[in-house]
Amino acid sequence: MSFASDCKKELCGLQPEKVCCMISELGGLFMAIGSLNLLGRGRLSVQFSGENMAVARRIYTLLGKALQLPPQIHYVNNTHFGGRRKCVLTLNPQQAPVFLRAMHMMGDHNGEETLRSMIPVLGLTRSCCSRAFLRGVMLGCGTISNPEIAYHMELPFHDEDMRLNLAKCLLKQGLPIKQSERKGKGYLYYKQCEQIITFLSVVGAHKAVMKIEDLRVKRQVYGSVTRAMNCDSANLNKSMEASDSQIAAIEKLIRHNRLGALPPSLQEIAIARLNAPSATLQELGQSLKKPIGKSGVNHRLRRLMAIADET
Repeated sequence: MSFASDCKKELCGLQPEKVCCMISELGGLFMAIGSLNLLGRGRLSVQFSGENMAVARRIYTLLGKALQLPPQIHYVNNTHFGGRRKCVLTLNPQQAPVFLRAMHMMGDHNGEETLRSMIPVLGLTRSCCSRAFLRGVMLGCGTISNPEIAYHMELPFHDEDMRLNLAKCLLKQGLPIKQSERKGKGYLYYKQCEQIITFLSVVGAHKAVMKIEDLRVKRQVYGSVTRAMNCDSANLNKSMEASDSQIAAIEKLIRHNRLGALPPSLQEIAIARLNAPSATLQELGQSLKKPIGKSGVNHRLRRLMAIADET
């Protein structure tokens, strides 16, 4: 299963508690994958349609617990997209008004129940309800990339009302509004790890958050190790190049019979370098009869190279 599927499966496993939150989550799901059908003669039906079976079961559970409405279920095979099966949950004309009243889409007008809105009219003033609404939209149409590859999450919106509801809930949870458009469709998105973690924590996907955090720590450790290895490699290459230059200078002095005329301290360090081409300055200093420090070795080798340049 993909990371997005695992994330939605986790969200579907959350136990619904307060009725207000169930209604808010159903409102988010309806805006994402729901539809209102006008059947004529004042009759209405409500449908939820999606390919994710876990989400379909979630909708069935919420409708039953919050509104005591058992929807009819049927499946549709889509031959144009590899035979994918879509689950459709339907509230018949007797059930639909109950749902519509709960969503404040239908109300009394001059003693008759009339349709007021084609979309849910949700207050979403409570923090718990705004979280539930975001969870519903995420379950219905949200997408999230595998964090091993990239950090990217999207919440598509179908109209301005849905966008405003999403923006209201995201701001309530301290998340910024980042909006874009692709192929004529709008969506809110996040590409920063911290913001995606915050969103998933808000909607209740704590296992998904743990996985992202684990991957982030591993990535940071791997990056640190790689940088350290690159640094060590660069230092080693630099040391070998310096050693080669020092040896070349010493061999030049030997060819011109200059080494024997130099002070004993320079002769000693020259012989030490010839005998240990790969040794560090500190190791060279410790190999002398009278050990000296790194700066002392560096000073003597520089003098040797300067004399070789004059030769």
